[in-house]
Amino acid sequence: RMVLAREERTVETAYGPVRVKLARAPDGTLNVAPEFEDCRRLASERGVPLKVVHQAALAAVVAPR
Repeated sequence: RMVLAREERTVETAYGPVRVKLARAPDGTLNVAPEFEDCRRLASERGVPLKVVHQAALAAVVAPR
């Protein structure tokens, strides 16, 4: 097992801000985990599926700034 460098960030989506956890492996692979409760809350407020908000958060991490 290996300890990965971790970071928490908030990304803006069309549905609102979502906290995401980032972990980078030594080979450069980036693991992204949107915060479930943020996604659940926004999906409920906006009347969209949870998966749509989750995917928007993932896309916001890799989108150029």
